Amino acid sequence: MTSRLPKQRAWRILIALVSLIVAASLTEPSGNAQELATHGPWQIGAFASGGFPPNYTIYLGTSPDSYSSMQLDLLNAGVQIGRVLSTPRGRGFLCGQGEAVVEVMPLWLAHYPLQEISFHTVGFTGETGHELYGPYNIPGASITPLYRWNLTGRTSRRSVPWAQLGGGLLWTNHKFPAPEPIIVDSTSVINFTPQGGIGESIFIRKNRSLDFAFKAVHISNAGLGVNNPGLNITLQFSAGYSWWR
Repeated sequence: MTSRLPKQRAWRILIALVSLIVAASLTEPSGNAQELATHGPWQIGAFASGGFPPNYTIYLGTSPDSYSSMQLDLLNAGVQIGRVLSTPRGRGFLCGQGEAVVEVMPLWLAHYPLQEISFHTVGFTGETGHELYGPYNIPGASITPLYRWNLTGRTSRRSVPWAQLGGGLLWTNHKFPAPEPIIVDSTSVINFTPQGGIGESIFIRKNRSLDFAFKAVHISNAGLGVNNPGLNITLQFSAGYSWWR
């Protein structure tokens, strides 16, 4: 298990996003809202993203007595397909439109760069050992259904900020996240990815947009493996290009 503090922050982010979406969905329509349907109800785009888990710590065995901090980089690329579900609802800043989105990432990579791992043991001072690790890559693929709330109530018709929630499925060709051979039989090749995020679509043409996003993603095997070390939170940034039809 990784640091508990980032996990608490991740839950706060998700709760805030849920509150925002629910509040916006239950209010009445605003008369001055732009409609995404003017750009096209279907969104088809490509994106690339990268990120990392802050304070990434692995535990050597089933007890927390021996642990080590590691560096891990996440890189992926894929496509997103979205469908606008409603006309504008809500008033003021919260006015917007719901959109169902599916992200498909056939290119997903966890990269452990070359690094020196320092093993620590609780109850002793200092470091108990060193070991070089990496570079080590774990490729995979992922699919994630999302619900996105597009904030279309702004006076500007060029940009549309949004918030989203979802959860997906991640497959990797080696067990992840705890890296073998340091920890054997630690987790699973199947993980789940509940997440929340914010972003903005900037329309450079009527039916073309540049898309930028920041996401907080939790990765866990939900007990499918012998152990479930998980990544309580990963911070990921993405950029993409979309066609609206």
